[in-house]
Amino acid sequence: MCSHSSSYALMMEVDLNGIASAWLSQLSHSLDLKNAASCASLFHPNGWLRDLLVFTWNLRTLNGHGQILDYLSSNVESTTIFELKITEDAYFKPSPGDLPGSVSSGFTFSTPIANGKGLFTLTQVASEPGVWKAFTLLVSLDSLKGHEPIGAEQGVYHGNSLCWSEVREQRARIIEANPHVLIVGAGQNGLQVAARFKQMGIPTLVIDKNGRIGDQWRRRYPSLTLHTTKQHHTMLFQPYPETWPRYTPRDKVADWLEQYAVSQDLVVWMKSQPIPVPSYDKDKKEWDVTIDRDGQILTINPKHIVLATGTLGGPYTPVIEGHDLFQGQILHSDSYAGGPQFTGKRVVVVGTGNSGADIALDLHVRGAQSVTLLQRSATCVQSSKTVVEMLDQVWSPDVPTEVADYRSAGTPFNLIKQILRERKDITWEKDKDLLEGLIKAGMDVNLGPDGSGILPLVAERGGGMDVGCGECVISGKIKVKSGVGIHKFTQGGLLLDDDTVLEADIIIFATGFINIRSVMRGIFGDAIDQAGPAGGMDEEGEMNGAYRPTGHPGLWYAPGDFQASRFGSRLLAIQLQAIQLGYMKQDIQA
Repeated sequence: MCSHSSSYALMMEVDLNGIASAWLSQLSHSLDLKNAASCASLFHPNGWLRDLLVFTWNLRTLNGHGQILDYLSSNVESTTIFELKITEDAYFKPSPGDLPGSVSSGFTFSTPIANGKGLFTLTQVASEPGVWKAFTLLVSLDSLKGHEPIGAEQGVYHGNSLCWSEVREQRARIIEANPHVLIVGAGQNGLQVAARFKQMGIPTLVIDKNGRIGDQWRRRYPSLTLHTTKQHHTMLFQPYPETWPRYTPRDKVADWLEQYAVSQDLVVWMKSQPIPVPSYDKDKKEWDVTIDRDGQILTINPKHIVLATGTLGGPYTPVIEGHDLFQGQILHSDSYAGGPQFTGKRVVVVGTGNSGADIALDLHVRGAQSVTLLQRSATCVQSSKTVVEMLDQVWSPDVPTEVADYRSAGTPFNLIKQILRERKDITWEKDKDLLEGLIKAGMDVNLGPDGSGILPLVAERGGGMDVGCGECVISGKIKVKSGVGIHKFTQGGLLLDDDTVLEADIIIFATGFINIRSVMRGIFGDAIDQAGPAGGMDEEGEMNGAYRPTGHPGLWYAPGDFQASRFGSRLLAIQLQAIQLGYMKQDIQA
């Protein structure tokens, strides 16, 4: 969100703590009375309530008096919340909010079984000066009482009678023999969830089919660099060094993940994967899973399985007539190993998302004779500068990652879309030279279907951030053919639907991937269908099936980017603890 310096100066003269405390006192009183209507009256008519495990064992976002009142009417009677207190934390104490004339504050609270925290933003009622109501309210469970995070160990074991290697080996043997949780996938999400579970005292085994941790990154195209800043994609409990690049290259991500597993003392089996089909015993509430561990067949019985394999399955390449006629080379972006081997070649890249644009730029830089991007439909494009400016407003270098993550959670996804949509003209103006240059070069670009830009679109289905390719397209160094499909292959290239021919030696399909559900269905069978979708956003703006009940007991998804698993892992850990303690039902549906 934009800063408002004049509004900020004005708000500094207001009793911020008094305003925040008075509103929180009203909320506390309404909750004590278990009066849904009274609670709802504390919101603006267009206000937002985001509930992460407090009123229900789920992740919900409600917008407007009607939805908030209906939700609280169904749940406030069965929910006891007390000891609401304004936080004294420097990052969450009452302060001017991002909205003009607003007051934001964090707070803590208790339930009979849990410790909670929240964050609200208040604005004045236009028709009632001096009356403040909530525009947004986030409430979330932070930990279950008696099961808080373990924290750092002393590093001295049995009076120094045991060395660390012995302690680690003993712990690993216990977990391997009887893991409470099996995580499938040792990428950034699987490892961050495992690190969180370890801190929450949940015995966890991670398995991955690759030879080394990080191999899923090492196989990507060599020029790949993460398009978000290091503050946004840092790892849970273990931020990057101050000297770390602002944008992390592929191989540094891979190597960091490998040492992260060691630093966080995680138990990981590589060259390991479940053998179809694991079965779930509803009476014992546990899985029977047979694992191929580098040729050794083992059986374990975890209570829970977390799928942290991402939402992308195998490469998708469209079926096109004449494939066998083409005398050049055809490959998917997933197999692209770098531009040097294509020096002097004529290359067509099908697809203009991030991978297509990055590969096209790499091919040009590495000396391809010609590079043509074939664009099938409009692409959402924003400059990296514009996107980074937005990310830096939340994940600033001088703000702890955990603070930034919680602040981000305080603005519901659908509200973010609404705000960005209202600012689309401003956003277009910021990138006007880039966007109009691309249009002039023949490319079909926009700011997404509703004008909200890349950040929401990435969460929903992906977008395109320019990191240099756009300049080459505008200058004509990289050609674009837009708005036409492929009719068929020819011996020397592609015949398009408009009867034009693209001559090529190499054709690279940057056409995305099939959904991971189809891959997982082959391993887990009908359980995947019962579990429902993973990834993308539901109507409320919560990620489908992510870090919350999926519809199948004991089966969970951990999708999304680095930030999603960093934040969502705590919520997932609390739910698994709650099930073990009998607070949450196993058969709860998503």
